[in-house]
Amino acid sequence: MSRHPDWEIRLNAVVAKHQAMPGEWGKSDCYMIPDDAVEAVIGERMYPAALGYKTEAGAGKKLRRHGFENVAQAFAARFPEIGVLMAQRGDIGVIEREDQFSGGVFTAIGFMTRAHGGPVQFLPASAVTRAFKVD
Repeated sequence: MSRHPDWEIRLNAVVAKHQAMPGEWGKSDCYMIPDDAVEAVIGERMYPAALGYKTEAGAGKKLRRHGFENVAQAFAARFPEIGVLMAQRGDIGVIEREDQFSGGVFTAIGFMTRAHGGPVQFLPASAVTRAFKVD
């Protein structure tokens, strides 16, 4: 794999898209944001069969079908883990809140993620628990 020639433009479009959308399972959530970012950066989805859920329970079911209990496990199975401070724009990661993992993407203005149904947030890298290199 390698980064798409226009990955930066494509990633900016993903960021703008999710900022404009309300939080909704299967459309703009803590898995879809990083998955859309991965598609923008390398031109393919992480797990195409994981798409199509509409609820939190449905998201969990899709992850378990692939053998994962959370997004951190799914990301680790697909991409090499790197130090959080080594992450660059377009890399993905997870934060841990209340014993739950939320996925997101590193952007020019911070780590973009979305809590359960909440607004998009841009957090400092220091808030990220684990990071994964997307190349």
